[in-house]
Amino acid sequence: MATLLTIVRRNFGRRRTRTILTIIGIAIGIGLTFSLLSISATGTQRSAELIRRLTGADITIYNASRGVMQQGFVGRRMGGFFPTAMPTNLIDLSIVNTLSAIPEIEVISPLLSFRAYLNSAAMVTVYGVDISTYRNVSNLDIVEGTFLQNSTAFQAVIGKSLSDDYNISVGDAITLQVGNSTWDFKVVGIFQSGERFQEYTVYIPIEVAQSITNNLGKASQIMIKLRDPRYLSDVIQAIQSSFPNLAVFSPLSIIQNVQQALNTVTMFFSSIGLVAVTAGAFGVANTMIMSVVERTREIGILRAIGASRSFILVLFLLESLLIGLLGGVIGVLIGIVLSYIIAPLASYNLRGGAIPARGAFQQTFSVYPTITPMNIAIAILLGIAVGVIAGIYPAYRASKIKPVEALRYV
Repeated sequence: MATLLTIVRRNFGRRRTRTILTIIGIAIGIGLTFSLLSISATGTQRSAELIRRLTGADITIYNASRGVMQQGFVGRRMGGFFPTAMPTNLIDLSIVNTLSAIPEIEVISPLLSFRAYLNSAAMVTVYGVDISTYRNVSNLDIVEGTFLQNSTAFQAVIGKSLSDDYNISVGDAITLQVGNSTWDFKVVGIFQSGERFQEYTVYIPIEVAQSITNNLGKASQIMIKLRDPRYLSDVIQAIQSSFPNLAVFSPLSIIQNVQQALNTVTMFFSSIGLVAVTAGAFGVANTMIMSVVERTREIGILRAIGASRSFILVLFLLESLLIGLLGGVIGVLIGIVLSYIIAPLASYNLRGGAIPARGAFQQTFSVYPTITPMNIAIAILLGIAVGVIAGIYPAYRASKIKPVEALRYV
């Protein structure tokens, strides 16, 4: 092995330019493939994470015509008017009994949402939730204090961004202005979601929310958790058959659709990268064949002094393997650089291009490369495989050269 490595190192030094160009040919193909797969993997991960943060429910039911909220202009602030929004097109909670009869449904949790002013300073979204079931259908992460404890108490859980921006702590009192009325709540907890726009939210008991908005027995949406997500389609069909005037939303189906679309894009980009890798493989084969022709005299001498055919075969395979290994390592470095160049461009396009997002939406629509040790190992192994496969024929051809014929070149 020491002899083989010495010969390989010497040959690399003698044909340095050609070897470097061959290595670069492999590196470009692997770098392109590595960067595109990193970005595609990030897209899948970010879309799934965002949807799971927004709701932990398997199914959400809402009124199909609920999109408009009544806008009122009440009170004065800084010399002008400020708006408040009351919920409309609500769902009657009498449908809960029918939903409970569907055996695949495990948890049913109603939610009433509306807009209000907090401490006459910030417009926030208020969610009235069922305190006994909501934690089962959501990913709410309480970082300080506790969740709501009493269904009839004027308690509130607020987002961390809201807490930080307005210096509100657990135990403090806050005022919510709804319509022409104001209501005092005690903050019992603070949650964090990682999305700033979502943290401008206040959670209160649904009974209290129904009372202060005069919507007893009503909800904006109903969140459902299934016993087994495999029954998703059956449950959606059953709900739509029983309540054709209601719309059904499923984040699970959106995740599946997004992943399917991104897999298609990944396959497309992978094909482009594999074309580049294949071109690199032909470059390796061409370099090794030229090397065999140029080194016919050397091969004849080695065979004449006792080198076996297997020694010659391993020698040329080792050279092509090292070319592939170096191409893979350099390709990973190129891929990492390309990933951090492509990622901001992808983020820019996701945000609409002309109007860059700011604040929470900047984070939501930002794409970051997903670079893992597994991806790096796969890229390097791909380079090695390309080198070995491309070097098989030249190595076999070199091992078949007869010493007498080779020494003619002396």
